[in-house]
This record gives sequence, structure tokens and C-alpha cells, in this order.
Amino acid sequence: MPSEAIFDGFRCEICEQFHAGQYLSFASDCPGPYAALSNDDKKASAQFGSDQCVIDDNQYYIRGLIELPIIGLDEVFLWGAWARIWQKDYEELSLCWDTPGREKRIGPFKARLANNVLGYSPDTLNLKCTVHIQAVDVRPHFVMDEPDHPLAIDQRRGISLLHVRRIASLVRHKSQ
Repeated sequence: MPSEAIFDGFRCEICEQFHAGQYLSFASDCPGPYAALSNDDKKASAQFGSDQCVIDDNQYYIRGLIELPIIGLDEVFLWGAWARIWQKDYEELSLCWDTPGREKRIGPFKARLANNVLGYSPDTLNLKCTVHIQAVDVRPHFVMDEPDHPLAIDQRRGISLLHVRRIASLVRHKSQ
């Protein structure tokens, strides 16, 4: 079966219905600490953009990707997430944000995930990771540094298509 057909949809483990559409990537819209702020606090103490966020001038976040190979397929599952990095690293990245070849000049940076990735226990919030800078217009890649955490294991070994579908079910029903 061509890989495109595999990803036309999935039977949901939660509602048992077929959900059409692509499900190879999901993303957290913002860092967890930003989401926890009230609307007034967001306006007063945070700067939020599509790929960078600063809270209280002392918490620095960047958006990136966690890549999980799918076992038996030439595809990867992508989880868009945010990571908290040190101020000096944030400033260095900001200075090179639009600089061609930045991936060869800066990083990698130590960080901690700023989101819980659905489908993983224990939680992934504050999980140690390394940020690998990519070319301009490509989000950084996050590599998990805690080798015994299930997310780190999946990143090294890959995940089954069944696991991808479980994650899709969780994401689809998260707010219901």
C-alpha cells in the first residue's frame, strides 16, 4: 500500500469513528508557562511571536520540532514544541535569526521542553533536551537528553504507526 493511503485518516481509539485527514504532525501553540498566564499577564509581561517567546524578561523560549521516525516507513512524526533556553543562547539565536548558514555558526544549545507531549508518561514538561539549529526558515530540532524517558527512547528507536494513531486520537479529543 502506498504510504499516502496509510495517512488518509485513522480509526480513533477514543470515539471509534474514522477521522479523515493527515495526522503526521501536531504542535503546541505556545510554551506551557505562557498558556498558564492570564490574558492581562500575557499583555503586561510577555512577548509572544510565532517562534519565540519571552516572559518577565527572564524566561526565554523557542519553537522547534521533535522528530520521531515511524518504524517500517520512510516517514517521520513531528511534534511541534517549545523549549526554554538560556538568555545568552536566546540572544545569540536572535542575532542570527535570518543569517544564512546559522546552523553552522551557533548551537547546539541545552534546553528544557516547555510543553507536555500527549501520549507520554512521565510528563515531558522540563525534560532536558538539546536544541540543534537548522537553516533559516527551518525550525530547530529538539533531541531528548534523558535517555530513559519514553520520548527519548521513541526518538532513538522510532514509533509504530499504531502509536502515531494513538497520539492522533488523544490530540483530537484533548479539548472535548
